[in-house]
Amino acid sequence: MVQTEQVLTKQDLGGPWFELPTGTDGVPGRSVASSMRFRARVTVDSPGAAPAWLHISADSRFRLHVNGTFVAAGPAKPSGRTWFADPIDIASFLVAGENIIGIDVLTYSTTSLGNASVQRTGRPGLLVRGIVGETELSSPAVWRCRLVKGRQFHQGLNTLFLGIQETLDGAASEHDWLTSSFDDGAWPTPSLDSQEPFSATPRPPLAPRPIPQLTLTPMPLIGVTKTSDPGIEWSRLLSGETIGIPPHSDISVDVDAGFLMTAFLAVAVEAGQGACLQLTAAECYEQPPTDIPWLRRKADRTDHVTGDLFGDPDQYLVAGTGTPNTPEVFSPFWFRTFRYVRLRITTTDSPLRLQSMELTRTHYPLDITGTFASSSDVQRQLWDVSVRTLLNCMHETFEDCPFYEQLQYAMDTRSQALFSLHLSADDRLIRRAIEDFAASGNPTGLTESRSPSVEPQFIPGFSLYWIRMIAEHVDFVGDRSFTERFIGRIDAVLGYFADRLSPDGFVISAEGDGILWNFVDWTETWRASRGVPELGPRRANTIATFMYISALKSAASIADFCGRTGLADEYAARADALTRCVVDGPAWDEQKRYYRDTDRGAPHSVHAQMWAVLSGAVQGAAAADLLQRAVADQDLAPCSYATALDLFDALRHAGAHGSVNWRPWEDMLEQNLTTWAEDTVSLRSDCHAWGSVPLQHFPRYILGVSPAAPGFTSVAIYPAPSDLDWAEGSVPTPHGQVTVAWKRTPSGRDMTVSAPLALGLKLPDAACAITEHVNAHQRTLTFTL
Repeated sequence: MVQTEQVLTKQDLGGPWFELPTGTDGVPGRSVASSMRFRARVTVDSPGAAPAWLHISADSRFRLHVNGTFVAAGPAKPSGRTWFADPIDIASFLVAGENIIGIDVLTYSTTSLGNASVQRTGRPGLLVRGIVGETELSSPAVWRCRLVKGRQFHQGLNTLFLGIQETLDGAASEHDWLTSSFDDGAWPTPSLDSQEPFSATPRPPLAPRPIPQLTLTPMPLIGVTKTSDPGIEWSRLLSGETIGIPPHSDISVDVDAGFLMTAFLAVAVEAGQGACLQLTAAECYEQPPTDIPWLRRKADRTDHVTGDLFGDPDQYLVAGTGTPNTPEVFSPFWFRTFRYVRLRITTTDSPLRLQSMELTRTHYPLDITGTFASSSDVQRQLWDVSVRTLLNCMHETFEDCPFYEQLQYAMDTRSQALFSLHLSADDRLIRRAIEDFAASGNPTGLTESRSPSVEPQFIPGFSLYWIRMIAEHVDFVGDRSFTERFIGRIDAVLGYFADRLSPDGFVISAEGDGILWNFVDWTETWRASRGVPELGPRRANTIATFMYISALKSAASIADFCGRTGLADEYAARADALTRCVVDGPAWDEQKRYYRDTDRGAPHSVHAQMWAVLSGAVQGAAAADLLQRAVADQDLAPCSYATALDLFDALRHAGAHGSVNWRPWEDMLEQNLTTWAEDTVSLRSDCHAWGSVPLQHFPRYILGVSPAAPGFTSVAIYPAPSDLDWAEGSVPTPHGQVTVAWKRTPSGRDMTVSAPLALGLKLPDAACAITEHVNAHQRTLTFTL
């Protein structure tokens, strides 16, 4: 599939872009973005006879429609200085005769935040390449264009980092522009941007979109939870029937999507001139927030009796020209994140007929082949919710929380990448992430904590998570030509920490200055400091030191894989020397028998103990004792969902299996969450994929499947101790699926493992009664543990 895409996208992406003609107004009013539309009439004799590829890019975003059907949104977010053009085959949307191609373009201002993850040049523009029928669509003569009037974009209070909220006047914005009957005679032909040297900010270089288009899947509404007018039969909306709204009404209805999702919204109406539609997407019902958007008050997420919906509304002023056959449709430009949507309708002298509310779910089209099931019904729920949460946080990049930010952070992404590798052999979004962070590198050596982003931010530890992400990609995929490109940036990151080592073996953390943030975890003890531990007057940072040691070992494995054995030996030696220095130094509290967060005072966190184990500084029985005491100690700051993956890995590596605790996830289920929450401190987001820990934990420890050599060329089957009656599932590798099933018997656990012949299999020493069956492509082992 990847090779086919590469062949099809060998298109000249250079040359001029389309712009609005000189003299056209720019960003209207105080809007954070401007909007323009491009429209072409194309005649096709034999639609579907062959692919009809368009290559489209825009500054900053586009939505493509063909004959009124929403086809795609893009382009893929730029990475560093590289922008992308999306290849889109529109053949299946064409009809014989005349076709209308419409492209809606949104351009973020360079003087406002807008969507913080979307870069912009300050030069609104559109690039189109391709031939449809006999029409060359790179010619400006084919197109008509117009600045969209009556449309403003707002930053929002809840969705602070997005700048996607809309206010739109249907009459002024020519809402029917996608119909074939629309008269575009007053629309001018677009201009080509100037190619004269130094005449303007140059257009960035373009590359073909490296990832597939997002899914666009229609979804039903499942119910109505609350309304200001129970006399209206709102249930008819769920079955596609039209609902009449009388003149001079001010009514609202809350509809339930069934689970939290990311989806494009569309509302279709007839008549109702002058009416106002207001759409408010919300993750859940909650009590009035303590501090919007940062501190929320949430319990049962479905409690519509005592709770309310809090989100940023979109507004549409109805033109009143909609008919039963050609309704007036309001669809906000970008997707919304919600479980519930409140529709408020305010009519004037004219009645309005509400024809439909449509949801089109969108996310990265991950080809999921990994599976898991067990004798525990709770584990099945944990798995299903984890998959849903992950998909909601995968679009053109991995994302921290789709409702609030849609930013790709390195710590979050490392977890999400690992989770996706247990579901699918598709690693394209992971490659994008690795490249995004590499492109964000700073002269200090650090990568930015979030990338792409128009606002720089540096969390030193997140650069170390990026190194771990590369090491895990090596384990699961093992592409040397891809990996070796990042050796230099890895060395630069490690150099940043080496420059900050004290003689007694501590990483000395710089003071935070707004751009630099020494974040570790969202835990209640560190609420006031925004996730930063107390580091003392010298700012000696034990957690960062152990993280640095762990990253050195990851870097050593990467260098060794790339054939850089001398560099690998150097990294390993540096890790060993630093470990010897720190384990017996002032970080250790002999009385409490814990590691401090800094070089003095009492121990404060589980995190310092966890990283001591993950770095290899503490091993074996000592590691198990350290972690078992730490997670049970109420005086230590506990790990949140954000660091649970690392904590659970540390517990398993130490053999402290009984201390893995899924109760926080079960609590979320009892509060009727359908995706995993961000944390228990702010209660901000109800969808954050760093909580999808079961997606790695269940295959890795319950089924026991992990890579035993780079590129998953060898597979270790080491299931951890378990009190389950049975478990089964499959794990994808680049060479095919590995399937495992086991059941408990009086003599132990009877195991069955199937894997492609190309894979080596490593079994525990305790495996007995081993039998093997081999066919042309697969071998199956049975044994008892």
